[in-house]
Amino acid sequence: MVAVTLFVAAICGILAFISSPGRALGILIVSMMIWPEYLRIPMGPAEMSAPRLVALLMLARFIMLGRNRRMNFCSVDWLVLLLWIWTMFASIVAGSESAQITRMIGQGFDTVLMYFVARLAILSRADLKALAFPLFAIAVFMCVMGWSEAITAYSPYQALDKYKGWVWIPKDLEFRLGLMRAKASTSVHIFFGMAMAVIAGIAWSLRADPRLKKTATLGAFFAALGAFSSMSSGPWLAVAFLIVCNAYILRPSLIKPTLYSMAVAAIFIEIASNRHFYNLIDYLALNSSTAWYRTKLLEVAFSQWRDYWLVGVGSKSIQYWGSLLDGRNHVDLVNQFLVVAVNGGIPASLMYIFSHVNAVRFGINARKKSQDPIQRKLIFFLVSSLIALDISSMSVGLFGPPLLLGNILLGVLTSAAVSWREATNRRPRKLENSPIASQTAVRINNSSNVGIGKNV
Repeated sequence: MVAVTLFVAAICGILAFISSPGRALGILIVSMMIWPEYLRIPMGPAEMSAPRLVALLMLARFIMLGRNRRMNFCSVDWLVLLLWIWTMFASIVAGSESAQITRMIGQGFDTVLMYFVARLAILSRADLKALAFPLFAIAVFMCVMGWSEAITAYSPYQALDKYKGWVWIPKDLEFRLGLMRAKASTSVHIFFGMAMAVIAGIAWSLRADPRLKKTATLGAFFAALGAFSSMSSGPWLAVAFLIVCNAYILRPSLIKPTLYSMAVAAIFIEIASNRHFYNLIDYLALNSSTAWYRTKLLEVAFSQWRDYWLVGVGSKSIQYWGSLLDGRNHVDLVNQFLVVAVNGGIPASLMYIFSHVNAVRFGINARKKSQDPIQRKLIFFLVSSLIALDISSMSVGLFGPPLLLGNILLGVLTSAAVSWREATNRRPRKLENSPIASQTAVRINNSSNVGIGKNV
């Protein structure tokens, strides 16, 4: 499958290289969904998937175009970069084996590279417009593939499973609610659902531009519908929170009262109930018989903090956590924040959390200051998408397309809040004294006089 992966990367890479930046970002998203991201090409100390190669070509072109000069570094940029550097350093200090270090090197392509490519791709309304159609196209295609698999229990992607380089926990085909849990081009059904949920959030954000409203709405609808075909609680939860958070744009004044009410309710439940308030997460699931695992995993992780607190676990096995859960012989880290901590310790978790917190903070500040209605709506929808992703990440570790798309979402939000803001608010220098400005003023005055004469 190396030859096919290389072919897909070449086609998508060429298209992305000759396309406008916004469309190139859409093609990058297509490349990570239309062909399994887990089918990679060995290249030195890392393995390169199709989207990794496409993103490298995009980064080279964006630098050639000088788009990096329009991107002002902020704390989110540094945190994303430092998180990867620290995780690499922590893996070495923790005594990780070469395979683990190789995986951490590759993770830099899935996080730092995807983030900065997204930062450079969306710098204006034109970039936003160009992203709409590729996003719509892949949403429709993957929705059809997902539901076809769920209904017929067959997908052409199933034949590619035997080419996987590794399998974390072997899983048989699963059925729920009378339908097979679709995984399409991803390795696990919940990854497919989470990827489609993030695509739905990005597509819905494009509705901020009135010209894209129809395409973006349909794209978000098909992506959300595709997420449901995974029959997984995490993606369903992500879509639900996406809808709820976006609805607040109708009454933003209700956001603070809602947050205060949730805090009061959590305190009340903690005091009045014989269970902790976070155990309510157990009820937000399609299968309540297994939903308890998520909160129990958090309790075990807190009790075993010495295993990972500073530099992560390295190559040390933590499978014994399974016996602390319910006696099983393995542990599945269904929590993205815990995955980051296990890889790089609590410092890594803090960097991850604050990169998202700062992106939301920058978004809120930019929205308050901006006079551009499109930018204001875009930021609101992107913040809602990131919050929905973070809440649902409490029930799933992000690998493959969801990890790539999560960093793209973070990059687009940061760019819309920082680089796009400064690009739209920047005043042209010395324009008022230029010959072009003088000629323009004369034309405006002449046209104004003609209009006044007609009105009179």
